[in-house]
Amino acid sequence: MKLRWLSAMLTLLLCFSLFPAAAGAASSPEFTMSLAKEKQPVGQMITVTVDGAGLTDMYAYELTFNYDSKRLKLLGAKSDIKGFSIKPIIENNKIVFAHTKTGAIAGENGKLTLCTLTFEALAEGKASIELTAAKLVDSKLKATQPAAAFQLISSISGKAESAHFDDMENHWARTNVERAVGLGIVNGYGDGTFKPGRSITRAEFTAMLVRALEIQTADTVATAFSDTANIPSWARPYALAAADKGFIKGYEDGSFRANLPITRAEMTVILTRVLGLTIDIDKRTAFADRDQIPAWAEPSIAAGVEISLVQGRGGNRFAPNASATRAEAITLMLNMLDKRVVEAEE
Repeated sequence: MKLRWLSAMLTLLLCFSLFPAAAGAASSPEFTMSLAKEKQPVGQMITVTVDGAGLTDMYAYELTFNYDSKRLKLLGAKSDIKGFSIKPIIENNKIVFAHTKTGAIAGENGKLTLCTLTFEALAEGKASIELTAAKLVDSKLKATQPAAAFQLISSISGKAESAHFDDMENHWARTNVERAVGLGIVNGYGDGTFKPGRSITRAEFTAMLVRALEIQTADTVATAFSDTANIPSWARPYALAAADKGFIKGYEDGSFRANLPITRAEMTVILTRVLGLTIDIDKRTAFADRDQIPAWAEPSIAAGVEISLVQGRGGNRFAPNASATRAEAITLMLNMLDKRVVEAEE
């Protein structure tokens, strides 16, 4: 399958060179960019989303950017559109990112998110990211080059002071916790502790997930679960936002059960769902306690292990039904974020 994807991408690149670019179309597509956060301290990630509107039968595309390479380091780029992306190509302050659908299927229409760029903030100051060109290919392999020009400015401040917790001094997850706090995913407690070994509830995990993915929440009365009214008011927007994206699903009776500790199996299934991994329903794990892994979760756990998203505990045990700790949840959350990015070529 991967070879077919590579072949499709090579065909795409040839199409860009073989077909002339059409200009001045009556309903030419429009491109916009947005920052998840306009201000970010040195050392943190800057996320840029690129959207396209007025798209017609878009099967593949190539986007070109200029960026401030002295203040920004590209960590990678990704597309949520089904298909295959090449690793972004970097030349000095120029980035090229391309993506194609696969198979004999129709292209995309209307408005959608084309890609997400992830940068690391390197130095203080105003850093620019500019979309300079776009090439589109339809399902009939006809290429066009609509006008594309959009610039963003990100403000980078001095490096934020690392979080310090009294109970994390020699803990294995200290670096992960400090990074997650810096990203605004999670906070410590008022007494100066983080409590890394404390179980995390389904509501707490969902709130972390929504913050990590920077999903917009809104006050709503929508009912996604049979027990929506019982979800704490602070957690309800997070639960509904995650459900709307299809990341969180209820139990067989439709309930969310906000205050129930989330299990390691549940947490892994959710994160593989976020990553959009292809799950082989016949895939099995090699853990010593495999007989304790729920049948509905084992293929996802196997997929997570295969890409090093998750690992077992001591004694080659996965402990699928054990409550996930705050330290474990943070570690897996950051692993998920890192794996959502298509790594940039050095």
